[in-house]
Amino acid sequence: MNTAPFRRSRTALAALSLGGAFLATSTAQAQQQTFHLDRLEVPGAPDDGVVVFRPQVRDDALLYGQLGLGLSVDPLRMGNITNGAVQRASPGNVITDQLSTYLSAGVEFLNRFTFGVTFPAAWVEGGNQPSPTANQFVAQSAITTFSTTGPAIGDTRLDFRGVVWRSPDQAWAFGAELGVFIPTGSSANFGGDGSASWLPMVDGEWTPPRLPLPLTFVANMGIHFRPDNAINDPAGVHGVAQGLGVGNEWRWAVGALMPIGQRFRVGATIFGQTGLQNDSTVGNTIFTSQNTPIEWNAEGRMKLPLPGFERLFVGGSLGTRLTDGYGGPDLRVVVLAGSYWSIEDKTPPSPERKIRESIHESLKDTDGDGIPDDVDACPTVPEDHKEPDPSDGCPAPVDRDHDGIPDNLDKCPDVPQGKAGLNGCPDADKDGIPDAQDACPKEPGEPDPDPKKNGCPKHIRLEGSNVRVMQQVHFQTASATILPDSFPMLTEIAQLLAANPDIKQMRIEGHTDNRGGADYNLDLSKRRAASVRTWLSEHGVDAGRMQSEGYGLTLPVASNESEEGRAQNRRVEFKILDSGNGPGGR
Repeated sequence: MNTAPFRRSRTALAALSLGGAFLATSTAQAQQQTFHLDRLEVPGAPDDGVVVFRPQVRDDALLYGQLGLGLSVDPLRMGNITNGAVQRASPGNVITDQLSTYLSAGVEFLNRFTFGVTFPAAWVEGGNQPSPTANQFVAQSAITTFSTTGPAIGDTRLDFRGVVWRSPDQAWAFGAELGVFIPTGSSANFGGDGSASWLPMVDGEWTPPRLPLPLTFVANMGIHFRPDNAINDPAGVHGVAQGLGVGNEWRWAVGALMPIGQRFRVGATIFGQTGLQNDSTVGNTIFTSQNTPIEWNAEGRMKLPLPGFERLFVGGSLGTRLTDGYGGPDLRVVVLAGSYWSIEDKTPPSPERKIRESIHESLKDTDGDGIPDDVDACPTVPEDHKEPDPSDGCPAPVDRDHDGIPDNLDKCPDVPQGKAGLNGCPDADKDGIPDAQDACPKEPGEPDPDPKKNGCPKHIRLEGSNVRVMQQVHFQTASATILPDSFPMLTEIAQLLAANPDIKQMRIEGHTDNRGGADYNLDLSKRRAASVRTWLSEHGVDAGRMQSEGYGLTLPVASNESEEGRAQNRRVEFKILDSGNGPGGR
């Protein structure tokens, strides 16, 4: 008797049963087998860390771009996806390595808002497929079939960020943001989550004013509302909870950043997450070892010392996992490069000149000087063929003060303009305002309807051997980094030195209040004075004309018992040592 038909029928029934089990399990779990594995969300803005988002926005509106390259070793281990002893003993880990790029770009504007886009992708990925075992139900081995090779394209992240509050001294700042994940990622090899998700988050930072080092502490916290995805059977649909489920998660990061001089910054961060669900789809994810990855990283950044490329920076980080949660690699290395560009047109180009061509149609010469009327600048007045132009058709103009400017154009026809003049009038500081109308003839300034202020700078005054500043140089708290609101005043200092070459030597003196130790304040005042000298040198002042010195808290000009007095004592002074008439002379 032929039993083949019955065997085929039993095989078909078994296949239908297995298919039904697979569909039931898939329905109970999620639409796809994998999820976005990489737990690093690179921020990308110029002041951010490799991990932490900072509530900082530059004063001027700017565009920024950053490219990061990251290597993760063993980010998904066998123990992350199954409790089965045989599968956990499978050779190798599920994902052994990912070589990824993090491409970020965005815009900062209004000194408060940031919009950014980040596109992650693991272009190289390797791993091992878990081995199916006989002591586990067959449907599970079907569900654990997924790709472990790249490229694994990630979900594109849109960041909407804003600074909510800053303290007056800039020591505190708080911000809020919303990250929106667009499902551009691959769904079969741990690239993307398969559908859109969003991450609302709050940011904060604090720069303590009394620390001996300029440390800034940063913290991020948010909830990532993610789609449910699962591998194997984390909810125990088949009676025993196996595998890994992911869904909504609480994310956090804390770190510290410290600038070193004008070009370097170092920092360290601890960041992690845990699940927020316990249901029939993903199982229990709340503070379980599989769903609670925690990592640490150390990072550094440097601005490149290239003329014209001062806003180009490079950096990198190194870190490992602290717990066994999924996505936390045994080793994570990131290198990055970025830059930013101002989008405010502060020096718009001049209008393009219009050029006209004339065609000579006649050789008529009314004044008989041998130059045709249509090229004769003075067609009715004979040319005397004298300098400065013996062939323009006009006689040489009268110049009573012999300064090279004809009387008809000379605003001061009887006073030679000298080497630094304007329309025939002396202009010693070359600010475009003649000395006769300039209230500050040796200090470059701007026009002003008030005769007492006309031609005077807005932020400084030259008083004997001192340069009195109307606005102090402002620095980051406990740092020698000059804040941008001081640049206009320092620009006037540079213009003053450029207009007065007889100032041979100037000393820049740094002073502090009495908060902190004497040694710390002395060092801080020296670094701040040197930072101002460096800024002026980078903006055209010969470094040989300047000295810098710091005196710490030893020379107060007001009482340190009040905040007002301490503010007066935190100052930078400019002393003229040699003005060409001997030390301190005028």
